[in-house]
Amino acid sequence: MKNTSSALDARVSLNFSVAKVVAIFTVLLGHWFSPSILWIPVTIGLFIFAYSSGYFTARLYGPDLNIRSFWKRKLERLGVRYWVILGFLAVVVMVRGGTLLHPHTLVHLFGLSGVLNWLDIRNRSGLGAGLWFFTLLLVFYLAYPMLAKLCQSKQGALAVAVGSTIIAVYLEDRSRIGHELWLTSLGFVLGVAYGAHEPRPRAWQAAVVAGLGCIALLVANRAGFKGANTALIAMTSIACSVWLTSAVNFRWHGFSRLAKLEDYLLEIFLIHTYLFMHPTRNTLLDLLISTMAIVAVAVGLNRVGNWVSSKVLPRQATVCA
Repeated sequence: MKNTSSALDARVSLNFSVAKVVAIFTVLLGHWFSPSILWIPVTIGLFIFAYSSGYFTARLYGPDLNIRSFWKRKLERLGVRYWVILGFLAVVVMVRGGTLLHPHTLVHLFGLSGVLNWLDIRNRSGLGAGLWFFTLLLVFYLAYPMLAKLCQSKQGALAVAVGSTIIAVYLEDRSRIGHELWLTSLGFVLGVAYGAHEPRPRAWQAAVVAGLGCIALLVANRAGFKGANTALIAMTSIACSVWLTSAVNFRWHGFSRLAKLEDYLLEIFLIHTYLFMHPTRNTLLDLLISTMAIVAVAVGLNRVGNWVSSKVLPRQATVCA
């Protein structure tokens, strides 16, 4: 039974690996063409990122975890890479003549960029773009032990899932915090709740709901009716994530090669807006050049980060959540 569970987890992991790579390039496109209707698939992509983190954290650690060991692994896996990325971005900011000598730079150094966003404090440092997601990851991992306890029973997990969905949709419509914070956070909560018990509805059911959600979003926005966007995005995001956890027999064919880029997602996410270039003034050609540069730099930073980790840490964790 354990081998069967491991095989299912491996297939689900592949599903999310491919989906997250597609999502990161959707985020990149959304920022390149901002403002545009692409903000909707970008939001769904962010939800999938967060859901995946919650799902695999729950599958790996469960409710009874050693908190010290848990944080040690997270910091080993993400901390050094984050500071290597930040060092690179600091060089980019200096080359461009941006501001680094400011107290807000220390906020970014400690991974707390999101605090400035959430408190509506104008960032005075040249750093900060995209770094909010790292802060959100830290919040997720701080909340995980308590959240896992709440989701220990099926009834508790259901209550958490329903309650958090209602609260997130309400806050997303009411608050003025950007980058779809509440729906992204909902993704992590639902990922934990789902991963704790792993129900497996039929994949086609989730696919139908996701498809209907996409159609409804397209029709509503073309008709100028945007009042239902938040609820429809939540429904579509949840359905897509459930499909990814249920479609264990799905074959990605050539797309599975995209999964190899999963190792560089953190780097791509944090650096991409800093490396947008317009050398030719042709939108599509400049997008291609920028994307190639972003991926190349991300690969380099990842390797540097892993090398530094191997030198400064006793051993490198291999946790995938």
